[in-house]
Parts: sequence; C-alpha cells; structure tokens
Amino acid sequence: MIPAKIADYNKPGTPTASYNRTYEKYIACRNEGILAAGGSLASWIATGSAALAIRSLLVAFGMNSQKSVLVPVTVLQSTLDTIDAATLDWVSKLSLPLIAPPPEIVDLSRRQNLAEIIRDIYDLVAAPGTVTKSGGYVAASKVLHCLFPNFAPMIDGRHSGPSYYHIARDTYMAPLGLARWADWIGEDPPGVPNPSPSGAGRASWDWRRFLIAVGINQHIYELWRTDFDINDTGCFLALDPEPGTTGIPRLIDKVLW
Repeated sequence: MIPAKIADYNKPGTPTASYNRTYEKYIACRNEGILAAGGSLASWIATGSAALAIRSLLVAFGMNSQKSVLVPVTVLQSTLDTIDAATLDWVSKLSLPLIAPPPEIVDLSRRQNLAEIIRDIYDLVAAPGTVTKSGGYVAASKVLHCLFPNFAPMIDGRHSGPSYYHIARDTYMAPLGLARWADWIGEDPPGVPNPSPSGAGRASWDWRRFLIAVGINQHIYELWRTDFDINDTGCFLALDPEPGTTGIPRLIDKVLW
C-alpha cells in the first residue's frame, strides 16, 4: 500500500506533485542555510532567512488562504526568536525512529525532556498571532515540521489529518512496544488516543495529540519494518524517490494524503 500511495502523490501533473518541487526547494534552502550558519538551526533562524523560507512554504501549502491568515514575516521571526537557541539545535539533531519515548530523552543543558520541549514549542506556535492570526494545530504542526522535518509530522484538517481516523486501528498503539500512550507523552492523553482533528477531535487538539501523531508516524514505520524484516530507515525512505523526502514524517504525510 505504501508504494502505491506514494506513487499517487508523486504522479506528474497532479497538484500534489507540484508540492514536491516546493517542498524540495525548502529542504534544500534549510540544509544550505544551516550549513552556512555553521551547522546550527538556531543560527540560520537568527539570520532572518529561515522565517522567509518557512513563510514561503506555508503560503505554497495554502496557509494564507480561506480562514487562515499568516502573520507578517517580522512577527514570525519574533516568534522563532523566542525559542531557546540551544534547544532548537538539540531537537534538530533528533529524527524518527526515536530509540526511547520523549519523556526519557533529556536535554541535560536545560534539564527538560523532549516531551516538555515539544509542549512548549507547540503551545508557542499554536497561539493566535504567532504564526497565523487565528492560531491552531495546522500552523503549529507545519512550523514544527519546517523546524524539525525528520521528527515532526504535518497535520491538516482536509487530507492527512482525517486520514489518521481511517487507518488500521492497531496503528494507534504506542511505538516501542509501550503498553500505554502515557509512557510516550509523559501523562495520560485526553480521551481516545486518536490524533485525527476530525469532528469533535478538533477541539481537543493540543501538544499531547501532536506527540501521539509523532508516535503513530514512528509506529507505522515499525509495522513496515516488522512486515518486511528490514531494520533500515534508509530502505524505508527509498520508497519515495523524491529528493526532498529526508525523513519518515514527510513520507507518511504522502501515504496519509
């Protein structure tokens, strides 16, 4: 199923195929910007180029249309500037699959674990007036993905978001063989651990749901790894021939589209 879904997304002449070019351009800009900034995501952000690149990608993905209105790039820059620089660089080195649940992955310099850090960044970029005028989970997830493309999934209300509701129920199991989602996010999730923002789920979307979505992305990879007896992330990413797909979240975004 995964190769077929990716082929559908990448089919020449389709709107989604055009997203590939835009996305690849952003990833190249991000990689070049970080390299020029000495390997530091935070230093690239400090130049102002990151905010421009992120906002351009959000516009291309329809984030400045319909009911969503992006804040000016100067405001987005101010938002990104409030995130601790060392924390940005620390998280930027992480990618799926994680070897331990987020509460057990600790940034010793700040004495915060990954779940707490994602909570703080998510709450910041989901707030009204920081990325979009109205705020919300779409803006938050897409900015987090722009910052950490190999870790953070993109969630929307029309395509990938509702698809979380329709995938196989066993995919809602926590990754790493954990018995409870509380072990993955650090506390009990509100309600059923379904990260879809469809229907009533839209009102309960917060950083916990986002971390569950991260976990489900990892678990989908784990299921593939078990089914094909291949313990190699590179082989999984090779299912998508597009050069912009550098991490598990982008590939699974195509599968769930």
